[in-house]
Amino acid sequence: MEYFQKALSFIELSKKAGDLAPLGRAFQRTIKDFGFDYYACVSCVNFGTMPDGAVFLAEYPEDWTNHYIANDLETSDRIMEISAKHHLPFNWEDQIVRSGMNEIQAEVQNEAADAGLLYGVTVPIHVVGAFPGAVNVVGAHSDIAPEAEHAIHLMGVYLHDAALRITMNSDDNDKLIVKLTAREQECLKWVAAGKTDWEVAGILSIAERTAHTHIERAKRKLGVHTRVRPL
Repeated sequence: MEYFQKALSFIELSKKAGDLAPLGRAFQRTIKDFGFDYYACVSCVNFGTMPDGAVFLAEYPEDWTNHYIANDLETSDRIMEISAKHHLPFNWEDQIVRSGMNEIQAEVQNEAADAGLLYGVTVPIHVVGAFPGAVNVVGAHSDIAPEAEHAIHLMGVYLHDAALRITMNSDDNDKLIVKLTAREQECLKWVAAGKTDWEVAGILSIAERTAHTHIERAKRKLGVHTRVRPL
């Protein structure tokens, strides 16, 4: 009953939420009480070219997030693949995850485990008029009460609903509250100084494609479509 009550408290908060950042913080506080560390509430799209109306609200280890986006791992992510096709919640030890997993997908899962994302619960999201999505709640161990997972199933639906509502209704000022990673801030600093992707990559000792990914993702977060500053 304790898990269910905490889930209900979050659900009531989500219905009133008007900003993504506090919504995400409230969700993460609740899942930590359940034994998890991280979460992602996302649309099943290419994160490098996220279209309007796509949801992206997450708190994962920064190094893993940067690696995931820079290498387009969503195209090789078994969890995302299942989420796009199935409707029922599952955890990462379910047979549906291992059955049919190819070598590349297994490698992505192993890399995630090395980053501390060992065990997860996923709630596929399918809403008419919106991109298919998923809410992943992840931790470093699988010793999680079944009641906690059931509460997450319920919370995930309301988290995505609130995130989608806020995303669709937000204007440019609302988008400014979305947190930039340290690397995104570094890249934007050099873009503001007039540097190209190639130059930023050289300064930060990263691949040019990685620099481009960080810059484009920061632009989406800030709701801008060009690097040129108005005079």
